[in-house]
Order: sequence, then structure tokens, then C-alpha cells
Amino acid sequence: MLFSPPRRRGVLLYGLGVLLCTAVLAVCLSLAVEQPPGLAVIGLVIGGLLAALPLPILLYRLYGLLQSAYWLGRDGLRLQWGLRQLDLPYSAVVDVARADELAAPLALPAGGWSGVLLGRLEDAELGEVEYLAADPRRLVLLGTAEGVYAISPDDPQAFVAAYKRQSERGSLRPLAPRSVMPSFVLAEAWAQQGIRRLLIAGAALALALLVLVGVLAPGSPGVSLGFTPDGQPLPLVAGVQLFLLPVLNLFFYVGNFMLGLLFYREKQGGVLASLLWGASLVTSLLFLAAVLASVVTHVA
Repeated sequence: MLFSPPRRRGVLLYGLGVLLCTAVLAVCLSLAVEQPPGLAVIGLVIGGLLAALPLPILLYRLYGLLQSAYWLGRDGLRLQWGLRQLDLPYSAVVDVARADELAAPLALPAGGWSGVLLGRLEDAELGEVEYLAADPRRLVLLGTAEGVYAISPDDPQAFVAAYKRQSERGSLRPLAPRSVMPSFVLAEAWAQQGIRRLLIAGAALALALLVLVGVLAPGSPGVSLGFTPDGQPLPLVAGVQLFLLPVLNLFFYVGNFMLGLLFYREKQGGVLASLLWGASLVTSLLFLAAVLASVVTHVA
């Protein structure tokens, strides 16, 4: 028997959030292309990047809501919310009850108004409660020895009645207990303080280089981008060509960032990932030195 959580509110709100962030990103990038090189372009690019930051969270929450369901069968029950999966035999469930039957109301995770209730909270009476739900008004609690799971089928009363019928039938092949937690490489890497500092420092320096070029390039009629074999500066080029350096730096940063995530899950991959992310920081410093050298050479 399949029970689904109410999805309308969550799909509407998170879908609008994805469309809004995508629209802001597209507008910022299109305006940046039309602007002459300068601080306006830098501001638009940074604004577009900030608008893109919530997109992964919004997209995963929308995906999780669409890929959510609760199954009841003779052998046990299965809960799924996105990449989170849980199989429970009936012998593992101590009690089932609707949340409105409790004497005291449950504390809810943040964002319950949005149509998605996810996360774990500590309740004074029930202990740890994990939410895999959408509507706080339709919560059903599944009590186990490990903790309590809060779900929200469309019809809580029908779910509880179906659970009682199925659990009383008995099974010769009960479900094996199984719990699958979503694992995100970036979250695992971000939890390491050293890696977190490398990523933040590399991103901050890459953005600082972009801003610096945005300040210097418009006022530089010509800059030298290198030296001849005998040590003389190369002929001057238009100052706007300095933008080539921060763009290349961002390309290297994104490339090293993605490669580092691929290596991080491999055995001994943490060392390789740290080397790549550290190389991004060094590359930003080298590009920064190149920009300063080009400006100083022109002034001299």
C-alpha cells in the first residue's frame, strides 16, 4: 500500500524559488555581458553568483519532495525521502500514533511553512525525532528503539489503520532493517577545518582578484602581459585584457574544485583533493602577482 505526503505547497514554493534564482542569475549575466568592463560588471557577476548559491539546496529539496513516499506491506514498511531510505520490519516498531494524540505539541524543524519538514530534533519526552514529512498538521509518529520517525501521509487516520491491519497479518519473510543516509562529498569535506579554510581562502582570493582588475583595468590604457626572452616588457595591450587573468583563475579554481570532489571519496583521496584546492590558492596568488606586475611595469 502506497501513501504519499502532500506535495502541492512544497512543489509550488520550491519551484518558484528555483525559477526566481535562475531568473536573477540569467539577468545578472546578460546585463554583465552588455556592460563595458568595470566595477558594474564585477557587481553583476557577484550578484549572479550569490543568486546561484541557494539553487543546489532548493533543487535537492524539490527532488526529495517529488521522490517521497511511504509503503506498507505484509513484510514491513518502507520510507523514502529523496536519497534517504528506511526499511523497518514491524518487529522494530514499538508504537504508531498520530501527532495530534500527544499531550504536548512537537517542536518542528525550521521551514515547516514551506511544505518540507526535514531534520532531526531532540524532544523532551520522545527523544530524537527525525522528520521525513511535508505537513505539520498530518504527522504520524513511528516509535522504534533507535528513535522516532515523523511522517505525513495524505490521510494519517487511514495510514494508522492500514498499519495495524498489515502488522497483525504476520510475515514469514520480514524486511531486513536498513537505513540509507544521503552522503554529500562537499558536506564531508566542509566538515574538515583545514579543507574549509582552503576553499574559503581560494574563493575569497579569486573574487578579490576579480574586483581588483575591475578597479584597475578601466583606468589603464595599456598594460604589458609578459616579458621578452631578454627581460624587456612585451608591447602594451588594452587594459581590459587584464580581465583574462581573473577569468583564467576562476576557471582553474572551478576545475580544481570539481576534481578535488571527485578525488575526495577515493582511498587516500583527501590528500590529492587538498593538494588541488591548495594549488588553487597558490594559482590565485600567482595571478595576483601577475596583475600587480603588469600595472607596475606600465606605470614605470
